[in-house]
Amino acid sequence: MKKKLLALTLGICMVAGLLAGCGNGGDPANTGSSGNGGDDTVYRFNIDFPNPETACGFKALSDWEAKVEEESGGRLDINIYSGGALGALADCVTNCQAGVTDGFWSGVTLYPGVFPQTEVLGLPMIGITDHHDMNTVLNDMMENESWMQEEWSDFYVVGLHSSQPCGILCSKPVGDDPLASWKGLNLRLSNAYTSEWFSELGINPVSCGINDGYENISKSVIDGGLFFLDQVESSALYEVIDNIWLGDTVYALNMFCLNKDKYEALPDDLKAVIDDNCDYFVERIAYYFDDQEARMMEKFEEYDVGLVEVPEDELATMQTAAENSWQLWVETMNESGYDGQAILDCALEYVAEYAE
Repeated sequence: MKKKLLALTLGICMVAGLLAGCGNGGDPANTGSSGNGGDDTVYRFNIDFPNPETACGFKALSDWEAKVEEESGGRLDINIYSGGALGALADCVTNCQAGVTDGFWSGVTLYPGVFPQTEVLGLPMIGITDHHDMNTVLNDMMENESWMQEEWSDFYVVGLHSSQPCGILCSKPVGDDPLASWKGLNLRLSNAYTSEWFSELGINPVSCGINDGYENISKSVIDGGLFFLDQVESSALYEVIDNIWLGDTVYALNMFCLNKDKYEALPDDLKAVIDDNCDYFVERIAYYFDDQEARMMEKFEEYDVGLVEVPEDELATMQTAAENSWQLWVETMNESGYDGQAILDCALEYVAEYAE
């Protein structure tokens, strides 16, 4: 298993090499003498991972890397570059499409309008109660729904996956009536639909960059808001909050994709190695998120972060407000030429199957 730390000179050379080889998707950036998929041919894949190596995604990618390299007999050479070494976060998708990188991991909703139909599963309180179920829903829809396959047709999708839902963090005391406690507070939103949801609940939705959460909470610029446990851990947000509600709010939508031309240029036996390990990647990332949740519960106890409980009647109020925000998504999709209601209904059918 290799962990890549780039020096500046190496990075410049690597990028220059990538740019020289991109464009036609037919050059697999190989070493070896045969060049025709023979046993001595090595196919290199440079994977862009924008987050630090401590993140759950990097650990899962590293496990996947080791497994496919071993099963390919060393003919697949996977190189994972962390922390933006291959480019800016905003360019992950387009760099992979253009062949500047051979693959990437990132969040679906970070690229508005690129995967608009898939974003339906990122609506608040959609009905999922476990990230393992969301993983199944995402990948079942990818396998069975032609509209979703078309949306992702520019990539080879290794796996779509989720994590624990966003917690609602708060630096102010929250009592037995959380909705009353949150009302009027400045809480970080995660997208336009959670903004609508918060507004319906009397919460002031505030935009805040992920990496600005610690400073903005500590300086009372915001009073908390929606953050995934990955963000809570990486930014040590447990140091500046009083409590957290770990309810089924908004589930992450993440993707691990390869450049489609690069994948299709592989010999059939190496394609099979990748095909056979798609589920393995999703299983490993789920494992690491479960492990992270256990660590974070220990951190919350260590830092005296209270775990908020929302009464059933208030959960019903939050659900109604969330469903109102779903209609905003439907209207937005309709304006963009999609049948928003049909997509929402389709997603809800899959969710209901696993919710039962």
